[in-house]
Amino acid sequence: MKNERGQAMVLVVFAIIGLAAVIGLALDGGKLYQTRREVQNAADAMAMAGTRVLAAEGCTAGGDLENLVCQAIVDYGTENGVTHDLTTGRIEAWYVNKDATRLSNACVGTGVPNGTTGVEVTAQLTQTTTFMRIVGQDNMSPVGNATAMFGPVVQSGGGILPIGFPVQRVDEIIGSGNMEFTMFDGSGSVCRRDGVDCPSDPPANSQRGWLNFNYIYNTDFLGQGAPLERTVNKSFSNDDLKEWAVNGSPYPIFAGTRGGLPPYYSDGDYIAGDPGTRDVTRRDICEAYMNQTVYLPLFDYVYVRSDMQSTFSGQEPSIGWTNSHYYHIVGFMAATLDGCDGGGSNGTIGGTFTYAVVGEGQINPGDGIGSGTTCLPTLKGVTLWE
Repeated sequence: MKNERGQAMVLVVFAIIGLAAVIGLALDGGKLYQTRREVQNAADAMAMAGTRVLAAEGCTAGGDLENLVCQAIVDYGTENGVTHDLTTGRIEAWYVNKDATRLSNACVGTGVPNGTTGVEVTAQLTQTTTFMRIVGQDNMSPVGNATAMFGPVVQSGGGILPIGFPVQRVDEIIGSGNMEFTMFDGSGSVCRRDGVDCPSDPPANSQRGWLNFNYIYNTDFLGQGAPLERTVNKSFSNDDLKEWAVNGSPYPIFAGTRGGLPPYYSDGDYIAGDPGTRDVTRRDICEAYMNQTVYLPLFDYVYVRSDMQSTFSGQEPSIGWTNSHYYHIVGFMAATLDGCDGGGSNGTIGGTFTYAVVGEGQINPGDGIGSGTTCLPTLKGVTLWE
């Protein structure tokens, strides 16, 4: 009987240990799940923070840029509970290219390499267990990994002003070192083709072209209807234009590839345009956005109806072609409006290109730091990539 009692005691002890292990697994397992979520959120935040710095400040590679990137990573790690003390927390970061391939370690003093389009971050957070120590598990160290990318926004969710701006003028203004520009709402010949008919700035009749957001053509979305096909009306009224001028585009806008004359490209949006005066709308924009950042669509070429019919033969939209000009959209410009002069056919809107603007939207990472494209005053986006 004594042996049986002894055996029973042993079984009870093992049962208690087993029960404690199960309870420990449940409690510490829940803690592990919560910690894993927290460390993944921290990795996401750090990757996004470092990449935002690249988007806003990354005109040239080098150590100064790396200092800003690394400080952002460290700050967001601290905010999210991960400190790089190599005891409870560990942070590793890498610069990556458009293929998400690691180029070099970040924050080791070697600077940001050319070709960088984003940051990859791995975060680890070590915490002590409670009940699992009974079975020899003293610590848990979940890991989070995230990659963020930046690049020009190629798809905007809306809010774009209905004024087309020629990308050739952006090139000229950037090349001159003068970041100021003037948009004209004059009458006369439309700025069209590949920039040949776009005179220098000034005189008038160049940087302007009212866009009709009721008629946007894109071969990728034929037959799908609004908001993607977006060919909902051939014309637009002054009331329509005023609404878009104050509130921006109600539809997503897709930027295509910048290129030469057709048929070398056919992607992206073609927005019907009207080069008329509409001075009341110009003044509405000045009143609504003076000294504020705005986003303008950039175009590289303006088609006429015959161009559209020949280039997109057999792909006519359901409501047919309009007689307007068609502005081929290739990007979005960030600018601050700072002047509104004149009136009537000679009214102008003045502005200054804005580099460090990071918005939202689908992006194309491009060739990254050192390519020159990161210094263009186009709207840039940052997004989690993996």
